[in-house]
Amino acid sequence: MTLTELNSCIKSKHIQGAYLFYGDEQYLLEEKIKAIQSKIITSGTEVFNVVKFNGKKTTAAEIIAAIDQFPQMSEMKLIVVKNTGMLNNATLNDFKLIKSAVTTLPSDTCLIFAENTFDKKKLKNVKFFEDSGGIVVFDYMPINKLSVWIETLFKKQDKEILDKEVRYILELCGQSLAKLGVECEKLINYTGDRRRITREDIDAVVDRTVEYRTYDMLDNMISGNSRKAQEQLKYLFDTREDPFYILGLMMSRLSELLMCKLLKEDGLSGEQIGEYFDFKRPAFAVNKTINESRKFSEAYLKKMIDKGLYYDTECKQGLLSPHTAVEMYLADITIS
Repeated sequence: MTLTELNSCIKSKHIQGAYLFYGDEQYLLEEKIKAIQSKIITSGTEVFNVVKFNGKKTTAAEIIAAIDQFPQMSEMKLIVVKNTGMLNNATLNDFKLIKSAVTTLPSDTCLIFAENTFDKKKLKNVKFFEDSGGIVVFDYMPINKLSVWIETLFKKQDKEILDKEVRYILELCGQSLAKLGVECEKLINYTGDRRRITREDIDAVVDRTVEYRTYDMLDNMISGNSRKAQEQLKYLFDTREDPFYILGLMMSRLSELLMCKLLKEDGLSGEQIGEYFDFKRPAFAVNKTINESRKFSEAYLKKMIDKGLYYDTECKQGLLSPHTAVEMYLADITIS
């Protein structure tokens, strides 16, 4: 089931059966659960007819007990089961019990399993959700739709923003609606009665993602601005970001640069290269990485990636602390 099909079902109140929701865009996923609840549950009866479970300690027996209850003062009841992980293993007894419950779900019940992550290779094991209600993947929205979403959000607050500034917000914040919503709200409050939102406003209040800060730190170190890079690393450490995660991001960035360099030399277009990234990137981000990759030799990038793997191994063997490994790796990342 596509998101468009789900929206149509919600609008027509044709929500019935069992659903599996999963994907990166958790903000939108949560919004759809709220929309379903408002459509099928009689207002004021939520305490009787909405049952929620969360976490790996949830058992199939608890879910089935909730299914067996009759709705009160409402035609339907809603059961939401979050992040149990039980659907990832078809050999578990709980999985088998849930499969049986879904295939015999009473017509007065809407059952939603919501997972942050789900292995797509195992979709064949949960086809019974498609037969009952549907499986919906909540991927990050494409850049063009996110741009419209941001512009609409500002317009509702009588704010104006240029397209290039919207793109800058996306570059700093990534594609998460939850993150974008928070940062846009900060901009609305910061600008007060002033209508136009400027780049200076964005730089003043928008919080960068860890990914952006790490990539920018690398760019500064590579370009020779080591003092700025060290200040950025100190900020990441002061805000208690996981050094293993920072190390992984550094290696990931260098790997992307190498990939773009080699693929561009093979004659691939920016659009084709974009398909090789681990997750979908906006065209401007792909093209920026391609342009930056031209600054480095293949030998240099491979050398730096190998050093990152070395530091990663040293940490895992207990020979280096993760913080020290990141500091040493950053110091190594200079053009030789």
